[in-house]
Amino acid sequence: MSKPLSVSRELNYLKALFFLFSFLIMSWVPRFPEVKANLGISNGEFGSIISSSAVGGIISLLTVGHLVHNYGAKPIMRISAVSMAFSLILLSTTQSSLVFLISNIIQAGAIAAFHICINAQGFNFQERTKGNVITLLSGFWSSGALVTAVVSGLLINRISLQGHIIVLSLVILLAILYVISAMNQHLLQPNFDVETDYKISDIFRGFRIDGLVSGALFCAVFLEFAVSDWAAIFVKEDIGIKSGLHTLPYILFIFTMIIGRLSVHFLFSRFSIQSLMKIGSTVSGISFLLGILATRVVAPESKTLLIVILSISFTIAGLGSSFLVPSVMNIANSRSSSPASVVIGQIGVINNIAIFIMRLIIAWTAQAFSLSVALIIPALLILTVPYFSKIFKRD
Repeated sequence: MSKPLSVSRELNYLKALFFLFSFLIMSWVPRFPEVKANLGISNGEFGSIISSSAVGGIISLLTVGHLVHNYGAKPIMRISAVSMAFSLILLSTTQSSLVFLISNIIQAGAIAAFHICINAQGFNFQERTKGNVITLLSGFWSSGALVTAVVSGLLINRISLQGHIIVLSLVILLAILYVISAMNQHLLQPNFDVETDYKISDIFRGFRIDGLVSGALFCAVFLEFAVSDWAAIFVKEDIGIKSGLHTLPYILFIFTMIIGRLSVHFLFSRFSIQSLMKIGSTVSGISFLLGILATRVVAPESKTLLIVILSISFTIAGLGSSFLVPSVMNIANSRSSSPASVVIGQIGVINNIAIFIMRLIIAWTAQAFSLSVALIIPALLILTVPYFSKIFKRD
């Protein structure tokens, strides 16, 4: 038996899991132009294959919440961590669209499984300690995305994509497995008060769609997906900035998301979450929209001005949207009587289906017109978040 952990040490391990999780799965995002070049496909084809991740995500989101509830978090976390690392290695080394497609689906399923486990663990810690830590933990997730983006940007044109991802995946996998072992009995345990034999019928038993929560989550999160999928490709291919500098707007977006998630709790005592949601989503959407529209107006040869405009735009957009998703996740958990792992899975299913459709729309809009036209869509979506902010009107 391992020695019981103090509250502070358990929280530090949770922070480490969120950080390492993001550091691993976001490591290849700034190098998407190289990934796309490896496959030799168009924007529409690349976006469509990336969208296939919804298949793996939905399967995990339908099943993993019940598996965690019945069998505990540890085995699910270990299996998903190994699957994330090795599927990422395949994604960054293959030149086959078919292998890429299969690996993308596997990786998405593993990501969804690990996401459910660590967020359910976070909610469990929050309930036991009576503190609000989900937004804080989301900040550490964004910190991992920022650090890995900076590392990736520095390695572009210096170390091959394949060498970078293989070494990073194996090192981070070992670190994640160490933290999982260190937390041991503090991880969610199987629920022995109910029947633990898992049945296929359990997938749909008690499935509940909270329309307002699902709508708020989708409109709030899709800007982050669009920036992750397309920002580096947009700046490199559409704007024409070829050096590692093409990752700067994406890095600034993630950096201000971290600032927002780590500091927004200071505002919770002064303003209602409903008001903050309205202000944050409006500022984020308008800033992102103006930045994209500016690239259609400024002369293409003014590359310095364009990168400055986009950097400012993405910086403000990241700050405004930073706390939206964790705030919606918090309210989703409080509005449901189901275990946190099941709640996360259920709202994730609806969200993944919507994101799958929207990713296809973005990809083929970019193919038919341009990425600057396609990226207007997520800006308009986040501007609709104030409509859903009524879910926070509860005292």
